[in-house]
Amino acid sequence: MMTTKTLVIKQLSRFPKTGDFDELNFEYGVNILVGEKSTGKTQWLRMLDFLMGDRDPVEQAFDAVLVEKYDSIKGVFMIGDQELILERYWKQPRNKGKVFVNKIPIIVNNFSSHLLSLLNIPTLHYPEGNPLSPRTWPELSWRSLFRHIYRRQKSWGELVDKQPNVQQHACLLLFLGIAENQFSSKYQQLSDKQKELYKLQVGKEEFSNMLNKISRELLSEQNINSHIPITDDSINSAIDSLDTRMISLLDQRDQILASLQNSVLEEFAPERTIIFEQLSDKWARLQTSRNEVSSQIKNTQSRLREMEEYGVKIEDELSRIKRTKSAGEIFRDLRVTNCPVCEQIIRPNNKLSNFCYLCGQTPEIDLNENTGSEQRLDFEIEQLCSENEEAKELVTLIKDELKNLFSDQRFIDEELASIQDKMKPLQVAASAILPPEISEIDMELGRIQESKKHLERIKGAIELQTNFSEQIAQIDSEVTKLETEVNDLLNEINFQESSSFFVESINQYLALINQSNKNSWEQEKVSLRLTDKNFSFITETKKTIAGTQKQSSISDTEMLYFLPAYNYALLSLSNNTQYHYPGLSILEFLPSFADDSDKEELKNHENFILEPFIDLLKQPDMNNIQLIAVGRAFEGLQGVHEVKLTHKWIQI
Repeated sequence: MMTTKTLVIKQLSRFPKTGDFDELNFEYGVNILVGEKSTGKTQWLRMLDFLMGDRDPVEQAFDAVLVEKYDSIKGVFMIGDQELILERYWKQPRNKGKVFVNKIPIIVNNFSSHLLSLLNIPTLHYPEGNPLSPRTWPELSWRSLFRHIYRRQKSWGELVDKQPNVQQHACLLLFLGIAENQFSSKYQQLSDKQKELYKLQVGKEEFSNMLNKISRELLSEQNINSHIPITDDSINSAIDSLDTRMISLLDQRDQILASLQNSVLEEFAPERTIIFEQLSDKWARLQTSRNEVSSQIKNTQSRLREMEEYGVKIEDELSRIKRTKSAGEIFRDLRVTNCPVCEQIIRPNNKLSNFCYLCGQTPEIDLNENTGSEQRLDFEIEQLCSENEEAKELVTLIKDELKNLFSDQRFIDEELASIQDKMKPLQVAASAILPPEISEIDMELGRIQESKKHLERIKGAIELQTNFSEQIAQIDSEVTKLETEVNDLLNEINFQESSSFFVESINQYLALINQSNKNSWEQEKVSLRLTDKNFSFITETKKTIAGTQKQSSISDTEMLYFLPAYNYALLSLSNNTQYHYPGLSILEFLPSFADDSDKEELKNHENFILEPFIDLLKQPDMNNIQLIAVGRAFEGLQGVHEVKLTHKWIQI
């Protein structure tokens, strides 16, 4: 595991439109930023907060007067032993939503993951509420962590101002080095798979209920036993039953029609029966001939289209070659006008006509006669003209053939119409005695066909249901595998052991301030109840200080002592490979620490709150850690770097 690098602020600068820029310089260890009211201490911190990737518009980040006066802010930081320069510009429209990291622009939304990677802090996602809820896991961003690092004036009443408990819990787990196992990528994959499995199971159940309901209604409408189980086999059996019924009805229909035909023919004289049979034979032959002619017409029309397209291609090629020949005749007469060696103008009149006017040699060919390339073009043109004529002749022949076929088709249609007229008397007689059974059979056949269509649709739906089951089985197998992997990671977490040093540091701080200012912390030791789902800081008297569980809480004054103890303990985690804390803390003290007459004891003993931090950062393994404390006055403190503001901003 790589050690988390520390983040230290060396310098902050803000640049106005015109005139000199403002600058603050900080050092390793404890820095105190002091100044009277309206000297702009809070505004400097708000501008620092904006520089550190605040996504809100600059108008909401800090005072409007500063937004108007200044164009940009710059910070020089140390990450480990490497310098990092951050800049933000709010007067440049294209760069408003960017943080410049060593002059390279990065979109604010991407700045968090970039800075975390520089600090060797893992980028993780955590579940908000139920891991199986439809919401995706949000990223535990640098902005969320920074709210624990930078304690604003308004966040002295709770652990972190306006940060959901679930996010506080995730930040604490990350600082303590537990989050990698608790919120591992395997856990997120498991959550996603479990949600997918749940959706499929619910979808399958809803689909099955709807399928059964619709299927039984359809089967009932088609007079099929609706109490049979809706399975692929039962549907196939129902379809086979319908096919058997259809064959039986068709046989019955054929028998009725055959009997009808015989009875009708018996009513006619033998000679009329013979005529009817002859007409029927002729009708059948003509129908066969008509089908053949129709097929020949389609084939001939296809041949005609092919030949016409072929003729168009020949004409296009012929036109292209003729244009090529014309261009060659034009360029042939263009002589060389300048010598390719000395570039001087060539004067053909200086040479005799039987010599090349450029090289002076006797040419082997007549320069005025056609060249071989021109002869080849003439040959191609002649060939294409011949093919074009042949194509036109074939088109004419095919059109004549097509015309004859259409004439044959019309003749056959006329013959069929004539036979139809002659057969009408017999057809009218047959229709007059057509029994009602035929109509009933036809209606029943129609119902059977419709039933088969419905059953085929149900069969397709059953296949979808089978796919549901296969998908559920596959994902269930993946879930089982992921659960094993996640449980292995979670079993490695010992919440009590991982947080023990952190809790000891909190109690160490409270003991130290009690030594400096007796009875400042009147509660017993603090403990941390930390689980995979929640956390709570509580006293031995079961009073809740902060966390997800709501019980009786400590007093407001005691809260003012616990909160710096929390930041003290976080700083204690720095430079330890087990934890992920970047070694920076910013405490913006309440004005009441300095001048509130209702808290006189705090006013007189302000310094003792910082003294444990000074001792902590003097330790050899803490020489690269930084604390910036902001207040009106920290008098008489030793071993600190003071940054004093004197100019008062009346507008702020």
